Amino acid sequence: MIKCVMIQLCKCLAGISILALHVLFCYHLFGWIATLVIVGVQLVLAGWIVWAMIRAPD
Repeated sequence: MIKCVMIQLCKCLAGISILALHVLFCYHLFGWIATLVIVGVQLVLAGWIVWAMIRAPD
């Protein structure tokens, strides 16, 4: 049980670290405005995919 929890926590930490590096990389390449646009578009697409998966018939 504790092993599964630790694995999940490590996966979440790795995911957050990758997201932070992605935002930092976009910031260095394009600046703040473009980074906000890129991240916003990605969040909209992710939300749409999640919404489609929830609404999808089995």
